[in-house]
Amino acid sequence: MNITSKKRNFIYLIVFLVAAFIVYVYMYTLIPVLEEEVERKIISISTTNTIEAINHTIQKNMPERDFVVTVLYNPDYRKKLKDQLSVFLTDRLQFIFLIFKDETGRYRYLLDTTAEEDVRNLLFIPLKEERDILERVYSQKIPYFMIHREIDTLGITYYVPVIQNDSVKAVLIADFSFSALKEIKSIMSTIQNAILFSIGVIIAILAVAVYYFFKNVILRQRAYIDSLTGVYNRNYLEDIRDVLDLNRYVALMLDIDYFKQINDTYGHQVGDEILKGVAKLLKKNLRDEDIIIRYGGEEFLILLKKGRDEKDNRWSLQVAQKLLNKIREFRHKDISITASIGINLDTHKARGLLDAIKKADITLYRAKRAGRNRIEIYEETDEKKGDITLAEVKEVIEKQQVVCFYQPVVDLETGSVLYFESLARIEHEGHYLPPGAFLDIIKGTFLYFKFTKLVIEYNLKQLAENPQLMISMNLSPSDFVNETILDILLSQKEETIKRIKLEVLETEDVHNYTVLKKNIERLTSAGYEIVLDDFGAGYVDFYYLTEINAKYIKIDGSVIKSIPFNQQYYKLTKHLVNFCKDINKIPIAEFVEDKKILDTLRQLKIPYGQGYYFSKPKPIEEIKKEFFL
Repeated sequence: MNITSKKRNFIYLIVFLVAAFIVYVYMYTLIPVLEEEVERKIISISTTNTIEAINHTIQKNMPERDFVVTVLYNPDYRKKLKDQLSVFLTDRLQFIFLIFKDETGRYRYLLDTTAEEDVRNLLFIPLKEERDILERVYSQKIPYFMIHREIDTLGITYYVPVIQNDSVKAVLIADFSFSALKEIKSIMSTIQNAILFSIGVIIAILAVAVYYFFKNVILRQRAYIDSLTGVYNRNYLEDIRDVLDLNRYVALMLDIDYFKQINDTYGHQVGDEILKGVAKLLKKNLRDEDIIIRYGGEEFLILLKKGRDEKDNRWSLQVAQKLLNKIREFRHKDISITASIGINLDTHKARGLLDAIKKADITLYRAKRAGRNRIEIYEETDEKKGDITLAEVKEVIEKQQVVCFYQPVVDLETGSVLYFESLARIEHEGHYLPPGAFLDIIKGTFLYFKFTKLVIEYNLKQLAENPQLMISMNLSPSDFVNETILDILLSQKEETIKRIKLEVLETEDVHNYTVLKKNIERLTSAGYEIVLDDFGAGYVDFYYLTEINAKYIKIDGSVIKSIPFNQQYYKLTKHLVNFCKDINKIPIAEFVEDKKILDTLRQLKIPYGQGYYFSKPKPIEEIKKEFFL
């Protein structure tokens, strides 16, 4: 057989295999579609009559007065309707309830057939896809349904308008749940297996032909390459950790400064473009033998290969400085960035690659604490300082090892407690670390948002369990412009909001004063009281005073603790107290550490204070024993 014939036969074989594969794919994908259609029709038939009967029951018992008002305020009618609707509950129909839209556009429970307690007027928070369906039900006055498919069950949720006088008064929601229809699955599975067996032999030939190429090239590349930046990912690190010669590499950790603020301000798409741009910059300015790994969200690990004659690490430091300068020059749509770098020049002394990386990581966050936009070099004394690394903070936050201690704010005349300030702590190596030990290294990262969310959730839990508790929570300006945080706060009940004060931490990183002011106004309108924290020690004091509707002003502890001994601070505090009276704010003194400070504060007629003289920050159990029992 000549070469032309071989080529022709090979082409025929490929065409035949591709055609067989197409037929197989078509038949194989057709079966699930048919299965789903059959299941859909059976479910529809078995549920439609029930839904019509439920709706008929409601219409048959429709009151002459407004339906919502009657259900809410007529207990006899509500009980009768609940009893009649409960008749329809079965193993398949497990939930029937009614909701309505209040005058603010929020959805609330009207009646729940399965709830033992009274759920009237409780807030109903629909999922995103549910909200769209509910809006269509209200506007179009027609029912909708949504099918949920899980491994062993099929579910269908009906949304049926309750119409009175040609107006949608409420929405009936009914949840059906079906065990997977085994008979259908058995039939379809038999057909599927027959097709699979008959065509599978042919497909196997093609599969064997491409298997090794796909396994050895494409899959390996996909497993090791970060899909966004095109550099290596953590999988590659795991693969080389035990084989990399640490004598030949220097470990360098690079983190983009304030990357979370870039994401929050310009959006995740811009953030992704910046990550891709930085990765491209690194690849351009490093050699092929250097290893670049995307270690975290905005963090890159670089393993610089040493030169044969490099003994003093001068070249490695020059590379690090070059990278830092190139990043300073980097621009994306007029957005400039900086980076912090931690470098471990003594990787050969490490117990392994991960230990070498940990030391570079510790040094990186020393650079961030020192002000960012710089290079720090690892020293053996670093680990003795007890620094916590970003990786360790991340592990703590992921495990939700976040708690709050509470310190009372006290009436300086009567000694009664106005409220307790919530002070966050994380558990690390058997100790509780205050924010000063870890907050700086997570600012500007996604961990900061997760941490804030955990703190809020912890405090809400304590408020629910301790009705006597009145608290304040510390939030930074970035928290006030975060819509997710705002939604959590605004979704709370009025009685909960009245027990919470929000302390605005005074920091420099305020990028959008307009949004900050607007969101704080939304919170005060909802009932939250605002406290300006650390007044007298910051950069934007007078903006906060003039623009933020705060009820309380906390005078910074660095001022308070000096007033018994320093006349300048005493006079400053006296003027601040008079100024607070003029602008109708209530001053609170921080750092009340001894009786001498307390007496001076009373002389200055400052009404409230907090500090170690009254109580150290304590866990909630100790607070309960000391103040509530």
